[in-house]
Amino acid sequence: MNMEFYQISIVIGISFFIIEMFTLTYIFLGTGIASFAVAIVQYLFDGLSFNRDLMIFSIVSLMVILASRKIFKRKSDQSIAGEEDVNQY
Repeated sequence: MNMEFYQISIVIGISFFIIEMFTLTYIFLGTGIASFAVAIVQYLFDGLSFNRDLMIFSIVSLMVILASRKIFKRKSDQSIAGEEDVNQY
């Protein structure tokens, strides 16, 4: 049984989602979504093109990671200007 390139990308994306469920860092979420984007492009354009797939993976994963950092930011990560904190040095 031979797997197509897009099927391999889907398996890699699912693996990233499983890793994300254990780490909760939102980095593997971005790489999983990027892997699915690469799978869609591979399916639509019939096959593997290393440069194209690497570019799509890099751009999509960077966009998703930056967006998820902004969306899922905790209030404790934000500092209020001018507020004194005992733990600041």
